[in-house]
Amino acid sequence: MPTLTPLERLRTGTAARPITFDSIPPAPVPANPDRISPDTVAEIVRRYRRHGFAVAQFAPGPWTEQTVERLAVALDLGEPFVPPLYSRGGYSSPPVSRIGAPAVDDTSGTLHPHFETTVGQELHCDGTLQDIGEVKSVILLCQSQGLDGGTTTLFNAHGAFTKLLDVDPEAARALTAHGVLVRQATFNGSSEIKETPVFAVDGEQLICRYCVDATDRWAVPEGSDAAAIARGAEFLHQARQVGSTFIRRFDLAAGQALVMDNTRISHGRDAYRDGPGRRRCLLRSLHLRHPRVDRSGDDGR
Repeated sequence: MPTLTPLERLRTGTAARPITFDSIPPAPVPANPDRISPDTVAEIVRRYRRHGFAVAQFAPGPWTEQTVERLAVALDLGEPFVPPLYSRGGYSSPPVSRIGAPAVDDTSGTLHPHFETTVGQELHCDGTLQDIGEVKSVILLCQSQGLDGGTTTLFNAHGAFTKLLDVDPEAARALTAHGVLVRQATFNGSSEIKETPVFAVDGEQLICRYCVDATDRWAVPEGSDAAAIARGAEFLHQARQVGSTFIRRFDLAAGQALVMDNTRISHGRDAYRDGPGRRRCLLRSLHLRHPRVDRSGDDGR
């Protein structure tokens, strides 16, 4: 019997099952910011593995960088990962980043094009210059909400690609070519680019990097099928429209932490507006591991 290729194993169901946005529990996982219980960890991991993300609701704050760090420790995510881009040229980024527009009269420093503005951000995966699948998980903790806007969008790229494998395997295969996705840094004086596939198979796991933000572009690598790439891109474009079963949109409330799989889902946000006493601020950490309940050495899935 011939050996199945990694994509064929995915298509026939012998590799990892796709995540689903069906039957997502409506209520966040309750969590104590001072002591995150084993039951809380187990439920976050269960939802993360099934849906690609989980939302935890911490008890009354304050919620700080230490809250994010405690959650990361409880989920066995390891130390936060700071991409090399954020340590070039004397720039220093903390392990837990703050995402929020500065006050109007604050003219200090160079603004990050996404962290320190109120503009919207299209679907993307974090870790612009990292290899596909390298940054495995992300924590986003809402410290405070703005006046309006800022709705989070999650796209089940993992499930959408698995569906594409069923309906147009040639298009799916075309999106696994190296160089289909070209990402460009626009921060800290860097314009470096990173070329990767949009989807790849790592062992028995499908990893995804569906990115359509302003600094991302899709290309046709030499020897690739341009028509197949276009079909795949259009299928995913339709799959990410509002109302699709592959899309979830919600507003993170103050004290809520989103733990998401950076290798299976893409995320974005709407533009937002701050007001007097209402300034949106999120705290973010990146990790090179998936969350897990036990620490016996499994891969976190």
